[in-house]
Order: sequence, then structure tokens, then C-alpha cells
Amino acid sequence: MTDEYENSKLNATVLSHDFINVMTLQEHMLIELDESPSTGYCWYYNISDPSILDLDFKKIFDFNKPNIIGGSKQIIWRFKCLKHGECRIQFAYYKSWKRENCSLDEYTYIIKVE
Repeated sequence: MTDEYENSKLNATVLSHDFINVMTLQEHMLIELDESPSTGYCWYYNISDPSILDLDFKKIFDFNKPNIIGGSKQIIWRFKCLKHGECRIQFAYYKSWKRENCSLDEYTYIIKVE
């Protein structure tokens, strides 16, 4: 792991797709998932109410040895709470040319900002 990887996770709450995530205003949260872009599959997300949450950044980390074909990458999405309310972030793992109706995996994160 690198310093940049560790620093991107500082002062942020890791969201769970198993529970309602209760957050406060201006709090940062993150979602970390693996993807293998060489297979054509990538994560795509949708925020149900973008006035409640905003994406701070998305960072891609490749911890594979050089010249490894088909290796996975760590993706970190860091979000910030903007106002009170409840919304969902839906992630779907699919090939861009097949769209979400053929997703290989899906996660829904429920966030309640108090």
C-alpha cells in the first residue's frame, strides 16, 4: 500500500451496503471496490439526490506487479455530505457496451445525513 492510498482514506467513514449509514453534515465517506478494467467490467454509480451528497474524488490504485494482465485495481470514491436528508448511492458492475441491465454485481448504499 502507498501513502497516497492511505491518505485518501483519512478522516472518512467507510460506508456499508448492509446498513443505513448515518452521517453528519460536511462528513466525508468512502466506498472502496475492486475492478478489472481489462475484462471490460467497471463500476458505475448513481446518486439518487445529488443535492445531499457530492463526489470529492475517485482514485484508482494498481497494486499489481508490472506487466500483469488481468489484474484488479482498487477504486476509492470519496463523498461529502452537503445537506440533511436521505439518499442512495447505487453501484453496478458491468461492461459499458452492455449497460446496467447486464450487471455482474450491484451494491446500494443508503445514507441518512442528520
